[in-house]
Amino acid sequence: MKFERPEHVIIAETLQSMDHGFLERSRCFFGGGTAIVLMNGEYRLSLDVDFLCADIDGYRELRSAIVQNGAPAVFGAEVETLREFKADQYGIRGLVALHGQRIKFEIVREARIALEGETSPFGVPMLTVESQFAEKLLANADRCLDKSVAYRDAIDLGYLVHASGSIPAKSIEVSENAYGGDILRSVANVLERLGKASEIEHAAETLNMTREDVLGAALALRDASITAWPGADLPEVPAREETYGR
Repeated sequence: MKFERPEHVIIAETLQSMDHGFLERSRCFFGGGTAIVLMNGEYRLSLDVDFLCADIDGYRELRSAIVQNGAPAVFGAEVETLREFKADQYGIRGLVALHGQRIKFEIVREARIALEGETSPFGVPMLTVESQFAEKLLANADRCLDKSVAYRDAIDLGYLVHASGSIPAKSIEVSENAYGGDILRSVANVLERLGKASEIEHAAETLNMTREDVLGAALALRDASITAWPGADLPEVPAREETYGR
C-alpha cells in the first residue's frame, strides 16, 4: 500500500519490520485508530502503533520476550528504542523510532472480549473488521465525552461504516456483552456532541482533518446506528449546509 502522509509511510515500514510470525503465533493483532486510518484513506493523522492480545499464552510469551530483549523481540534492527518498555497486567508500552520519527508502541492485554485476526497488507496480523468495530465501540464508551481525544473513536467508527456499510451485529453483541447498554448510550452521547459546529471544528483541528470529513463520519455513524438499534432515540447531526451556514 502507498501512503500520502510521510509519517504513515514510516509507520508502514515499521510494521513490515516486525516479527510477523511471532505476532501471529501469539494471536497479537494490529488494531486501534492507526490500523483503521491506514486501511481507509488516511483521513486523519495517527502516529501510535497499537496491538491487542486476548490470548493468555500469547501475552505471556510476548511479555517475557519484550521484557528480556526489548524492541528486538518484535522489531527489526533498524527500529531504535527511545524509552524502556514497561509491562503490567494491562499491557506492554514503549517508545521507538524509525528514521527519526517517534512512535508510541503498545500491546494492550484485552481481557474484556475475544479477538479475531486476519492477514494484512502490512505483513502483521490485524484485527478483523468485526473486532475493529467492537474495540472502537468499547473505546467510545470509555472516553466519548473526553474532549481531549477529539471524538476520534466515533470518527473511526464512521469511517469503518463508510468502508463496510453497516455496524456488524456480531460487533454489537460482543461489545454489549462487555458493557451492556452503555454502548448505545455512548453512541448517543458522542453524536450529541458532534451535532455542534464548535465540536466539529475542535475535532477537525485536533485530528488534522477537514470539517467536512469529520461531519461525514458523524453522519455515517448516526445512519448506521439507526439501523443497528431500531427505535433508539439518537440526536440529529446537522447536514453540512446547516452546520456551516451554506
